[in-house]
Amino acid sequence: MKILYIIYLFLIIIIKADKVRVYQRIPQNFVATSVYHFLKENDINNCFAFEESNSQLLLKCLRYNKLTNVEINIYNGPYKKIHYTGLSIVV
Repeated sequence: MKILYIIYLFLIIIIKADKVRVYQRIPQNFVATSVYHFLKENDINNCFAFEESNSQLLLKCLRYNKLTNVEINIYNGPYKKIHYTGLSIVV
């Protein structure tokens, strides 16, 4: 029974780590419209903005009448590579 639990846990970890993301093309000059629709669909409104840096905008907004933090970040560097570590179990 213990082995089945360990195998089940291992499979859950593998499934969660291998998340597929499909990016959809946004036509040129329609990025602002796309962001606007995302904010509207998530009921993000009545915001205060603070520009932390040239690549980060922090917002404090109401969402469903509750205060919510919203961040818009720009990453210019290379993508971070995920390093997986080994798992060893001693029974």
